[in-house]
Amino acid sequence: MLMACALASTPAWPDLLMAPAAPLVRERLCGDLQQPITALAWSADGEFLAIASAGGELLLLDFRAGCEELLRGERDSSLDVVGFSADGQFLMAAGQSGELLLWELGGTGVRPLAMEPMPLGGGWIDAAAWQPGGLLLAVAAGRELRLWDGASRGWRESPVVLPGTIQALAWSADGVLLAASCHGELVQWRPSQGDPPVRNAIASAGLALSFSAPGQHLACGMLDRSLLVWPQGCHGQPWQFSGFPAKVRQLAWSEQPGRLAPLLASAAADAVILWTQVKQGSKAWQPEPLLWHKKRVNALAFAPGSTLLASASSDGTVALWDGRGRMLQPLEGQSSAFNVLSWRPDGLHLAAGDANGRWWLWPVAVPARERQRSSSGSGFG
Repeated sequence: MLMACALASTPAWPDLLMAPAAPLVRERLCGDLQQPITALAWSADGEFLAIASAGGELLLLDFRAGCEELLRGERDSSLDVVGFSADGQFLMAAGQSGELLLWELGGTGVRPLAMEPMPLGGGWIDAAAWQPGGLLLAVAAGRELRLWDGASRGWRESPVVLPGTIQALAWSADGVLLAASCHGELVQWRPSQGDPPVRNAIASAGLALSFSAPGQHLACGMLDRSLLVWPQGCHGQPWQFSGFPAKVRQLAWSEQPGRLAPLLASAAADAVILWTQVKQGSKAWQPEPLLWHKKRVNALAFAPGSTLLASASSDGTVALWDGRGRMLQPLEGQSSAFNVLSWRPDGLHLAAGDANGRWWLWPVAVPARERQRSSSGSGFG
């Protein structure tokens, strides 16, 4: 159910250092599912928001039509990943059941059509992603990296097999390069070019993967409390950073170009670190710790076209940071852990989901100094 909630407030954390500025958020909307929120995804035009839960629920919000539809009710198995194809034709979801679920979308105000579920036989599916600008859907099914083609509505050639269970996957921003990681190996594959995958040995398991949009750097958060960053074009040896307080589970790149590379944010335990490349060579990156959250950080996301960073934590707060690592505004929910974050493509609305099954939506007045370009997205309604 969609509802208007009270004005966003500032939690009373001690010793809070904030950049002196007007509040970025003054209001919020919220609604509830029965189980903890596990995944969020916006359509490319920003008109739809899909919300999944640990109870297998899938809710679709249609902002242009001003309605919502529960595509899937509560089940015994969770949904852990959702996403829209770049053209808005398909919505996918997957999770504990090991099935790929697809809906065909007919546009705003049109009831989505459910396709036949596709069992993949690889156990729990929590890594899947649509190709940017294309119709290929990459799915991690156990040790297999598989591609479903929305154009032919079938599976592409033989899957790429990794030596262990795939932990993470990511597409490059241009949709050309696909990366996947498991314990001991990171694979880079250009499926549309017909080349065999390039296999890179890594010392531990890659838990998180993320490509930068400008420059195509590749970051990999590791089980052994380290971070790998491959340089532009993903050629050569990666930079390696160690000494994190826990596994590096969350990564995010800003879309705004930097002098040498965009800003990179990483999270391990309750610590967020903002990374800036300041020179070439072995000691090229400068870290800026953002130490404010009191419990584990579960999600990171830069606003599209901006250096405004949002971090969501198990302490029940979402924090907004500028590109220099200064706190701009903290947001709080109802004292339950925030699990996921997702920015609307216009960069002016932030969605989050918590452990009580409540989803939140904040309109955000992004400061002009943090934005690369003005948004052309439409408002709600």
